[in-house]
Amino acid sequence: MAELVRGSPLSHDPERAAEARTILATALEGTDPGTELSQRERLKWQRRVAILALSMMREPTEAAEGSSRRTVGARTGGRSERVVRDVLRAAIDELSKTGYGALRVDDVAARAGVNKTTVYRRWPTKADLVAAAIRSCAGHHEALPDTGSVRADLLEMVARSVTFVRTNEGRAVTRLLAVESGDPDVDRLGRTLRDGIMAQRAKIIVRAQQRGELPAGADPRVVVDAIFAPIATRMLRRGEDFDTSTAEAFVDLVLAGAKRC
Repeated sequence: MAELVRGSPLSHDPERAAEARTILATALEGTDPGTELSQRERLKWQRRVAILALSMMREPTEAAEGSSRRTVGARTGGRSERVVRDVLRAAIDELSKTGYGALRVDDVAARAGVNKTTVYRRWPTKADLVAAAIRSCAGHHEALPDTGSVRADLLEMVARSVTFVRTNEGRAVTRLLAVESGDPDVDRLGRTLRDGIMAQRAKIIVRAQQRGELPAGADPRVVVDAIFAPIATRMLRRGEDFDTSTAEAFVDLVLAGAKRC
């Protein structure tokens, strides 16, 4: 009985494991199924009942995920993918509501409709979970604009950033970076987030240099930081909005300086 519980998903949940042991003990003490059985047949029947009882205790999502992991080439859009999406969405919602410090994995699991062991199996710590949630919505893998003009590309990226900050996801990131800065976990997440976004945006400047729009001496990271850092300060720190004319003024000023490098 102990081996069955120890080898199951219940081994990560002491309360449910205790409940499973009670059910298993009852099953193993069960009466015969209504017919005369030999001792060997009785033991075989009881073992089947015990295994069935244990399998019924498994969390449905976890069972489906296990099946997904055993399937080569699991199809996109399956249950496992939906669980990941639901958990990350729930983490963002909780983050925007409570902030990082008060966020509880139990609340994220409840909002996503899964057991907390499902969350911990994929993201062992709260910091891991929040980092994954932020990465999923912060545009790290979003295709860069490619209009053929560095000015137009940068203005499009500014517009996307402003739009993002106005969303629920954007508010979660804003709260994380602007309100809770100083927490070691938050600071690490912030650096990771900023480095990823900076590297993505810098590709726009590199392409402009390859087209001959900007000189090779212009540092791509300095150029994008000179544009987006003031925008972030205004929107995240001061709570100000950012209109098109202001965005154009920032982009034109920075590009004018970059062309003189």
